Amino acid sequence: MALEIKKQIYDSVHGYIGLTDIELKVVNSPLFQRLRGIIMLGTVNLVYPGATNSRFEHSLGTMFMMEQFLSHVKVNGKILADDNETAQKMRLVALLHDIGHYPLSHITEHVIIKKMGGRSHEEFGTDIIRNFFNETLSSYNIPEITDIISGREGGELGMLISSAFDADKSDYLLRDSYHTGVGYGNVGVQRLIRIASFEKGKIIFNKDEAAVESFLLGRYHMFRSVYHHKTSTAFELMIERIFESLVNEGALEHPNDLIKSKDEMSIFAYDDRMLYSAMHKYAVDGKNEFLKELIRMFLLRKPISVAYINPLPEDGKDISEENRMIKEMVYNDSKTRDFAERTGIGEWEWIFPAYLRPLGIIDDKSPIYIRDSGGVSNILKSNGLIMQMIGKKKLYDARIYTHPRYKTKLSKAMGALNGGSDDVS
Repeated sequence: MALEIKKQIYDSVHGYIGLTDIELKVVNSPLFQRLRGIIMLGTVNLVYPGATNSRFEHSLGTMFMMEQFLSHVKVNGKILADDNETAQKMRLVALLHDIGHYPLSHITEHVIIKKMGGRSHEEFGTDIIRNFFNETLSSYNIPEITDIISGREGGELGMLISSAFDADKSDYLLRDSYHTGVGYGNVGVQRLIRIASFEKGKIIFNKDEAAVESFLLGRYHMFRSVYHHKTSTAFELMIERIFESLVNEGALEHPNDLIKSKDEMSIFAYDDRMLYSAMHKYAVDGKNEFLKELIRMFLLRKPISVAYINPLPEDGKDISEENRMIKEMVYNDSKTRDFAERTGIGEWEWIFPAYLRPLGIIDDKSPIYIRDSGGVSNILKSNGLIMQMIGKKKLYDARIYTHPRYKTKLSKAMGALNGGSDDVS
């Protein structure tokens, strides 16, 4: 018997999304409503103005896509929608998978983890579910739900929410493509769902290799054109430094302290609006002149400039001195200070190193296979032109951003370093 739908919500991407009684209770809770105030793409809307879609709508969309996966994708030979208990559990997993996101999504999460002793949004979300959804989800196995969200489950159920082809990616590619106006992510997801199966850690598609390639290539180009956009990355680096500094200045609460307080309304208020409010206030009343200038630049859409950018080798064997140095500087203030002294730039705070994560067509975590008359084979061994040309290659950049007033000096310094000169001032 199918799950009973109590309410329908209209979504701009998927149309009507049905909610069961328990899902409606989750959606109407304060900490789920908080997701309305967290922009999914962080600072991308400063490049693509329409990219203001929230974690709220993405969470609903992921649940919709999970319903599609449960109804059509065979998991170890079974259609899971036939099992109401499993279906409801996985719909709740999809609905709650982003409940722990910090302001501006992944942007602040990076610096929280790397420099502030904080936790991932999955870990923060686990604490939120355990502390604030215990009563709502009393009829369900909460540890099982949080284990799937956090990746500790490790089996095919986890692959439905976190793998190379899952409910989460299927929604965000469609949604981000729709809101940015970039067509790369508008791929045939529904077609792929109907030819996919998850078997013993593998994602297997029945024939239609071209449709699979289209999905993988679309995701790849969304990263290159949207998620790793040069200007968007500049604003991301600015926000990382702003967020960390505001916490250190006492203008924002450290996220670790929020969960310790177990104050639902304090967590409810911890969203993009709170961060922007703190920035506006500090831009007027703050004492740290560097932070005030950085905030004003961000609010007035004046990005820091790229002084150095170098696409790293596709085989990942990067041995250049300058790129190794940039990698070491990321989230390491002492290394950045040392570099500032070497380059003769006194204000080390204005040096923003970026070493973007490797980007490839194939997600290494979950191998993709094609089943045809000849059997099952890894897509990397296919005859498809795309896979042959770039299937195994990875593209990523080492960059240094700075204030426009230091751009020329820093560019010359990197040129001197690249040329082997000791005189970089």
